[in-house]
Amino acid sequence: MNSIERICRDLGLPCGDDFTQDWTYELPEEFRTEEYLNKYILTYSNDNYSESERDLLMQLILDFTNDCLSMGMDTNNEVIVKALDLLSNNHQKHFQLIEYWALDGEPLEDCFVLTYKAREIINNIR
Repeated sequence: MNSIERICRDLGLPCGDDFTQDWTYELPEEFRTEEYLNKYILTYSNDNYSESERDLLMQLILDFTNDCLSMGMDTNNEVIVKALDLLSNNHQKHFQLIEYWALDGEPLEDCFVLTYKAREIINNIR
């Protein structure tokens, strides 16, 4: 069983099909909610998952955090704070993801809503 299959089995998510290229970004809207974001955070915090599984979970967490912020959720919302704290506390494991979301050198108005927070994390760890 690969990482995606295990996460899908454990959380009741669809695995996609042969045409799925970016599973974390292609999950249907019903799995892109605050409730599911909380589930992804709790699952990430479970020590029973491998590094590759946790990396996939962090990809989900960040993508959905960006979605929530894009829909107007406040950065002080409890689930957003949990997600960003989790990323910050595990920055060594996910530095490439932080760099991806930070879009260093790009003007903020051309970036993700999450970019500002990713840049804050980078600045805090320097």
